Amino acid sequence: MKHFITALGQKAIASVHFFIGYFWFTVSFFKGCFNPHILYPSVQLVFLRQIYFTGVQILPMFTIVSVALGLALVGGLTNFMVQFGAQDAVGQVLVSVTIKQLAPVVTMILLTLRTSTAVTAEIALMKMNREIETLKSLSIDPFVYLYIPRIVSGIVCLSALSIFFVYISIIGGYLILSFNLNISFDFLITTIFDAFTFNTLLVFVIKVILGGYFLMSIPIYTALQAGNAVTEIPIALLRGMQRLFYAIIVVEIIGVFL
Repeated sequence: MKHFITALGQKAIASVHFFIGYFWFTVSFFKGCFNPHILYPSVQLVFLRQIYFTGVQILPMFTIVSVALGLALVGGLTNFMVQFGAQDAVGQVLVSVTIKQLAPVVTMILLTLRTSTAVTAEIALMKMNREIETLKSLSIDPFVYLYIPRIVSGIVCLSALSIFFVYISIIGGYLILSFNLNISFDFLITTIFDAFTFNTLLVFVIKVILGGYFLMSIPIYTALQAGNAVTEIPIALLRGMQRLFYAIIVVEIIGVFL
């Protein structure tokens, strides 16, 4: 019992320490966004490279996943509703399931598995090799040159890929409907737009912005907490992914209450 209480206390202290440090990391991020140095070509190059790595290279796999989910969920669910005479609610269900729920969370999970792990390892290696200290010694702000371009690229890529997921999954779902049922694409799009509200847009925007920020900031902050030994890198990867999946749950909970 004593060991359990001790372990619980250590976990609580570590969690408080993480949240306090992450809060000040976020404050530094917002301050850095107003730094005029973020407009330098070198910083823009880092941003564009991260966009390419995060949002472009994943497109083939992401397209396959989007079509598969569109066929399985959008098409199957709509097919089921139409067969039971609930075609009037098709738009509402598709908006709720695809736009509010599936698009942000599926995109965030895929980017977490591919990009966030790479960012954690990259920053941890740079810290271990004292590259970040070297940048500071040259009066180069790591937030401006390293962190902000990656975080902003995460928000941009998550937003763009989530929108792409919505379009591809709806088109993929329609492929099933066009073969099985006499439903036109105009009918499907009209029912979706009729059910689309400002609240839908608000929830989508909040989820992709929060998700995109967590997608990069948590791995970066976790990597900065790692020690200088090589063995610290896999530990940072595990902690970063664990914290990031907790963040995904938080984003989903926020979306439910909005």
